[in-house]
Amino acid sequence: MSYTHVGTKPYISPLLGLPCELLVHTASYLPPDDLFSLRLTCRRAEIFLFDSFSEEFFSNRRFMVTECLGCLVNISKHPNLSRCLSTLTIGLDRVYSSAAFSYFGSLNRNNVIRNNIPARGKVEGEKLEELAVEQNWLVSSGRLQVLLGEALRRLPNMVELIIRDVNVPNDSRRPGSNELAVSYGTVQILRQTGVDFAAHESHLLSQDQFPDMIFAASLLAVARTCKRLKAITVDIRKKDMGLSSSAFAVPGSLAEPLRYSLQELRSLDLSVSFTYVSLGSFTTGSLGFLPWQPHYLFKLLEHTPNLVRLRVGSKGASFLRDGIIGWLAQLVDLSMGKKVQGLPVHGILNTSLDHLAQAQRFQMLQSLELENMTAPASSLSKVLLHLTGSLRKLCLCMVGVSVVPGDDELDNNPRSPNAWSSIFRDVSKSISLEDIHVSSLGHHTPECSTKDNNRHQVTFLKSETGVQSGPDNGLLDSWSYSGSVPVMKRFLQEVAEKTVVLCTSCKQRNSGYRTCEDILEGNLD
Repeated sequence: MSYTHVGTKPYISPLLGLPCELLVHTASYLPPDDLFSLRLTCRRAEIFLFDSFSEEFFSNRRFMVTECLGCLVNISKHPNLSRCLSTLTIGLDRVYSSAAFSYFGSLNRNNVIRNNIPARGKVEGEKLEELAVEQNWLVSSGRLQVLLGEALRRLPNMVELIIRDVNVPNDSRRPGSNELAVSYGTVQILRQTGVDFAAHESHLLSQDQFPDMIFAASLLAVARTCKRLKAITVDIRKKDMGLSSSAFAVPGSLAEPLRYSLQELRSLDLSVSFTYVSLGSFTTGSLGFLPWQPHYLFKLLEHTPNLVRLRVGSKGASFLRDGIIGWLAQLVDLSMGKKVQGLPVHGILNTSLDHLAQAQRFQMLQSLELENMTAPASSLSKVLLHLTGSLRKLCLCMVGVSVVPGDDELDNNPRSPNAWSSIFRDVSKSISLEDIHVSSLGHHTPECSTKDNNRHQVTFLKSETGVQSGPDNGLLDSWSYSGSVPVMKRFLQEVAEKTVVLCTSCKQRNSGYRTCEDILEGNLD
């Protein structure tokens, strides 16, 4: 029992007389500052609260790319805290010297505001410049990779790597906690410079290679330390910005260590740019890649045979033809023993047995989420049919399919009124799908004069099943549903019947096309 002296009389603290479990539960209602004060009252309180405290505050840590990463190294050296950290988040909190412009008259003020450079109070320009130089040096000198490698070697339970450019809601239920989970180091930056990173918006400027360099350094640190990861997330909210091809380029000497590190990877969530560039802009360090070059994302995917969840959000105005859908379609052909021509843009250069085994192992995929890309209807249908035995969740957002002469729908086949109806019928053959979400789908046909980019809008007829929504014009372009496999099968058959492509000219040759007026006025005969 613990005794405390007040004056000359010892007494037993009622709080320390509580069972350990009850004290921990009581402490869970305290705001963070009060919890920290309670831990400092005596050694016994610290011992009682240590496990719950370390789990809550050290299992998921987020850091800026500054010298504050030394704190991560110190955590890795602690015998107990090092075992608690399972998720490492690196914030893309970019320090720009230009953030001081808005406080020097009207100099580039409008440009600063347009690029969402956050600032509060008076900005200390000299200190800001010093920290910007420090951040650039950490990345360009390789110091970042060294710090991450030193920490990863001593973090035995770190299995998830996250890279974000925005602050996400804090999942802590403790009263008084911050609403957003911000990076360690942002408070110090605010105190020293006046720049505030505690906001929802991205702090990146367009064409900054910072995300590429952070991801590449993190990936190389993982490979050099042979750290086994189970989840990787790169969530970039900045408009038209994603990881470029160079972010995934790994030197040949680290190919095998990286393969080892990714063998147990179950979840891969990426914001990627598939943008082509001209030769002139490529030589000046553009984030894009040349049309004849491989996109190294596909080389990385060859090292992830046991994925259960795959999400790829395509960012940018122009995209690699077929993209991730075309690459997966080629893997399906390989698994079926079909000969595939070497297409370096898809990352498949031969038909080795290793690639064949890779295609077969992708059948473990249970969740597939694709955003903002276009591929042939036949490729998407092939991929989804291949995954009918494993896929439980499917999300397609701003995904377009293209049809070519010879496809059934262009011959006015009543069983193929449009490509999306055919795709949903194929998906209805799934024996495992339980969750689906589709929104803002696209449809491309050759030689259609009504659209400059040959893209038709896809809409849905009204239904009492699932959740439908759409823009203010009354059309429904989003539909989601969750249910058991038998119910899902009936739902997908209904979706196939109620999926409509909007085009006045194409309507003349195929009943699967309608006009906006047909939909809104209910004239569907």
